[in-house]
Amino acid sequence: MNYELFVTLHIEIMLELHNVILKPLRQTVSLTVNDGQLACISAPKGTGKTTLLRAIMGFLPIDGGHISIDGELLTPLSAPYFRRQMAYVPSRLVPIPGQDKVSDVRKLLFDLAANRQIKQPEQENHRLWSDLTATEQYLELLESAASQQRRLVLIDEPEITLDWEATNEIVRILRKLTNDGSSVLIVSNMPSVINLTNNVITL
Repeated sequence: MNYELFVTLHIEIMLELHNVILKPLRQTVSLTVNDGQLACISAPKGTGKTTLLRAIMGFLPIDGGHISIDGELLTPLSAPYFRRQMAYVPSRLVPIPGQDKVSDVRKLLFDLAANRQIKQPEQENHRLWSDLTATEQYLELLESAASQQRRLVLIDEPEITLDWEATNEIVRILRKLTNDGSSVLIVSNMPSVINLTNNVITL
């Protein structure tokens, strides 16, 4: 048996965008992300990157082309099912009033359907989300997404500029996600992140 052919046939495509048309985008988008791969969308702010992530989650309709997950079309009916396989990291998060402790945010972001309990450090039970710096908040969102062990992780770019240490931490988390088998699509213009990727789309 041709071993190379055998390996190729057993690569599973988790996410596929085929000639996707979305009004904020200036071009059609085609992209595949295989199981355990990292792909990147790189573009200036205001070009529709976040809108594209929302379309992949099924919250917004596309104007042309198609999006498929595991070979099945993403539709308004199938979107809720596929979202249960996803984790999403927004550019920032504003907690619901009354649920603004770090522990509240973790519970909100964690996979509640799995009915798992998170052991929180005692000091985190009273620490407010606003006590964290913008960088700490973003890294907390990333760590929470990684802890869910979802097959597909969508990551938006942060609203703030990250320092060298934070960028290295992001790289570490991305490597862990793909090593654990998650497919990851990240919005980023950071060279250290782009250099990790298997596929880069520039808008």
